[in-house]
Order: sequence, then C-alpha cells, then structure tokens
Amino acid sequence: MIDNEVEYSEEQIQLITQYLERENISGDDWGNEEFNEIRGVIKNHYKIEQGYKCPYCTVVYPVNHGMAWDIEHIVAKDKKVQFMFEPRNLCVACKDCNAAKSSKEVLTNPTRVRFPKNSRDYKIVHPHFDEYSEHISAVVPGEFYRPLTEKGEFTIITCRLLRFYGVVQREQPEQEINDLAKVLINSEGAARRVIEDELVRRITAKRKP
Repeated sequence: MIDNEVEYSEEQIQLITQYLERENISGDDWGNEEFNEIRGVIKNHYKIEQGYKCPYCTVVYPVNHGMAWDIEHIVAKDKKVQFMFEPRNLCVACKDCNAAKSSKEVLTNPTRVRFPKNSRDYKIVHPHFDEYSEHISAVVPGEFYRPLTEKGEFTIITCRLLRFYGVVQREQPEQEINDLAKVLINSEGAARRVIEDELVRRITAKRKP
C-alpha cells in the first residue's frame, strides 16, 4: 500500500484547478505541454514511494529512466477526467501492467462523480487503499499469482498477471504451463487449487538450474 501521496506546489494546484474549470476537458489533455512539470513530479514521487515496485505485478524494476515507467491512473482518465490529477488516483506501473489494464472499468459504481475514497468502491486492488497481500499471493512475482479474494482475481485477470513475459527477461513458457494458466482463469473450487498447485510445481521446477 502507498503511504504517502504526491503533493503539488501552490502553482501546480492553481494550474490544475483552472484546468478543471474549463469546458470540454478530456483525458487526451494529459499529454499537454502545460502539464510537463506536474507529470514529472508525479512520476518521480511514486517511483521512490513505491520502491520501484509495480503495484500490480509487484516486480521490482530499479530503473530511473522516465520511459521505463508509466504514470498509472487507477480510474482511467478517459472515464473520469475529473480524477486525472487526484493524488490517490495516481501511481506508477510497469508498462505491461499499465497496457493490460488500459481503460478497463475498476469502479463498483461507474456513475460516481466524486472521487471514491474507500477500498470497497473498487473492483481492483487499489495501490492506495488496499493491502496487496490480503488479496493476492505473489507466489513467483512476474510469473504466478494466487487470488485470495474476488478483488485479487479481478486484478490478476485485468492486469494479465499470468502473462509470463514482458517484466523480466525469461524464456517463453512451455506450452503445457501456458495452457494450465489459461484453464486456471475459468476454474473454481478444488479444481482451481489443484491447477494452482501444479502450476507452482512446474514453474518452480523450470526455474531450477
């Protein structure tokens, strides 16, 4: 969970306030040159605050280059432009998780106008409001995750955490492992636990020299 949200300067707060008072604002405005400084402040703050760890896959990626990280809008800016600069709607995420999540709906009530401030308002594990370990067990970070709750399962599916590639360098998965991961998504109960255990066994064996 992120403990400290980004803080804006008085000048930045004024710019954001004036922007939100304009007519016809949209998520496309995020890349405007006038927000260059604010974007830099957001990215630098959350890289350090998160310990260079993606809040969804939990892979640590200690790279300072700005292009290595994406600023993540937990509620997509295209869906709720009024939350675009809300500090608790922001974090940084690895490019693969950010791309997989994209603009998917994460609110339990998509009609909300005011920013939701409670964990129960979100279908996804929220970097500011949730303890990750209560919802997901990262058995092999970057490779295999166990959902512990419905919210954890939603996050695993939404961010494609069983993707087996893209975060760290590794060989492509064996076809049998890949097939098991696909079956897992639609399995339940005892069958799910059996598949999870078998996936852990095969992934662990594959990692041994």
